[in-house]
Amino acid sequence: MKKNLIIFYPSFERGGVTKILVNLLKSKNNKKYNFHIISSELPLKRAQMNKNFFFYKIDRYNDSYFIPQRFLSAFSAMVKLYILLNSLNKNTIVHSMQSNIAAIIVCFFKNTKIIIRNSENPISSTINSENKFSGFITFFMKLIFYNFSDGIITNSKGSARSLGFFVFNNKKIMQIYNPYLREINYKKFKKQKYILNIARLRKQKDHKTLIKAFKIFLEKHKDYKLLILGHGNLYKELTLLVKRLEIQDQVIFKGWLKDTIPYIKKSKMFVLSSVYEGLGNVLVDAINYDTPCVSTDCPSGPNEILINGKGGYLVKPKSSYLLARKMDFCINNYSKSLKKNRLAKKKLDRFLIERNTDRYFNYLNTFF
Repeated sequence: MKKNLIIFYPSFERGGVTKILVNLLKSKNNKKYNFHIISSELPLKRAQMNKNFFFYKIDRYNDSYFIPQRFLSAFSAMVKLYILLNSLNKNTIVHSMQSNIAAIIVCFFKNTKIIIRNSENPISSTINSENKFSGFITFFMKLIFYNFSDGIITNSKGSARSLGFFVFNNKKIMQIYNPYLREINYKKFKKQKYILNIARLRKQKDHKTLIKAFKIFLEKHKDYKLLILGHGNLYKELTLLVKRLEIQDQVIFKGWLKDTIPYIKKSKMFVLSSVYEGLGNVLVDAINYDTPCVSTDCPSGPNEILINGKGGYLVKPKSSYLLARKMDFCINNYSKSLKKNRLAKKKLDRFLIERNTDRYFNYLNTFF
């Protein structure tokens, strides 16, 4: 009898978590389980789904005046999860990749083991929450409910340390780097005068600081362009900022793209301006394609990927002046920047898909 692994991922969002889920589902381990996926979208195309994949669709909701969309989606997913657990045998565990508290509540009442995935630094995400009241409520709910989970997977050492403040039994926490990178690249690519950023247009990613830094950077490097790949609720606000700074010809918003690698290959520099991260997968891609990185030294992840500044440049978050200075230094000292990148590249095997999917499934398997 196959083991049942329920993936709880209500509000499907294109980004790092989705790529990780896809890599898990495509791994060689996938034939050992029946996968039951609760989400608003299929993570894979129908043709890629095996007979042991089962999909339970969650309706997409618009934000209402009183209830945000993610709460409506989480509640709908809770109902689906409860019904599903009633229909499956006892050889079942739940792996929550989003809306963890909702999944924990259902599993508590159904006496089912649950392993949650925490992909961001919970303390920093609370401090920098777009809605402070909602952020602090979520903080205290995590403080209570995370202790009812059976296991917690986190994707960086910094996030693991932060979670230690939430969880009384730190042995529950397992740090596994994202199963993200398919192979190490050894080809060389011709670079163009592009500064690249790949991120959702949300407060967390702090594009305002990046755009202001690029304005300063342009004073010495007038022939460069800033490419921003991603979509989000701050698009209108950011385009207005670009117009106000009169750099609309130099800043290009490309929206969400399924394949970002061609842009990474040809960009001269990659910049991450986030105020917090879980890991920062895009830095891994940039390093892999020999694009030197400048990143904020935010919690958690970038300093691990960039080896505490030995494999790239780290700057204090929320400072457009310091970010601009480091961007300028990166370009003016490009041989040194490439040398740093080569050093970071030697450590990229930490993020290989096969290595980390094996660790991921070995850990999940201990709960059956």
